[in-house]
Amino acid sequence: MLASAVTDLPLGSGWIYEFKWDGVRALCTAGPDGVRLFSRRGNEITTAYPELAAPAGGSVTLDGEIVAFVAGRPSFQALQERMHVRKAADARRLAEKTPVTFMAFDLLEQDGTDLTGLPLGERRARLEKYAAEHAITVSPSFDDAAATEQVARASGLEGVMAKRVASRYRPGVRTTDWVKLRFLATGDFAVVGWEESREHPGALSSLVLATMTPDGPVFAGKVGSGLTGRTAAALQRQLTARRSCPLPAVPPVSPGGRTVHWVEPEVVVEVKYTLITTDRRLRQPVFLRVRTDKSVEEATG
Repeated sequence: MLASAVTDLPLGSGWIYEFKWDGVRALCTAGPDGVRLFSRRGNEITTAYPELAAPAGGSVTLDGEIVAFVAGRPSFQALQERMHVRKAADARRLAEKTPVTFMAFDLLEQDGTDLTGLPLGERRARLEKYAAEHAITVSPSFDDAAATEQVARASGLEGVMAKRVASRYRPGVRTTDWVKLRFLATGDFAVVGWEESREHPGALSSLVLATMTPDGPVFAGKVGSGLTGRTAAALQRQLTARRSCPLPAVPPVSPGGRTVHWVEPEVVVEVKYTLITTDRRLRQPVFLRVRTDKSVEEATG
């Protein structure tokens, strides 16, 4: 079941609120014979997470999120190196270095009984009872929208989910019975390069960004989302080519073999994003506009 995006949380006694964890959505089928994990696309990902042992007793299907915690906070950056592991030996090694937690938030089946037709409130009650008996971690729920949002923002979380207490579970359907409020920030960044489109060689597909500091530009990631063809072409004409990378650190490797063209850090763009990772890169960046009103010295993120 998928959530619709909102800009304000719905209010009222008919809703519950949960933290939005910055992890990987997964279904967990578990029982006496072991646990199996499946991605949102239906691919089995069990091998990647050997530390997620099966609950004892009965059988269940849980909906939830796989989360890696660093210093008590969810870290998508830490989770990334776990996500695509397919060799059991590598997975065991990474599990010791960066363990994950399965945060369950729904119970879809129990001992062969389909629970998706029950109201969410009843499914949650069953989930919490099962979790208490089998040491399963449950994503907490609250009845105060404002307080939940305040705590989530103060804790640096990705956002808040709101779910209608009476809602039935509808697999694969995006409805307004579940909604998500994502916290987005915006910042100004210098363009230090651009990547070529694989489909259209020579055309700009994404921008290489940097934050300007007293010690020079620092790599901040790349952005392609939000760039229209017309805007990309206009930007490409504004950029001044240079032979070498303007970043003092080692130039970032471009995945997929895309060609990177380095440019003088002269153009400033505004980008929205969910958060900045510990290595100072933008998470889920989206291009907003060119800031012709700002100098490159003001591109400080």
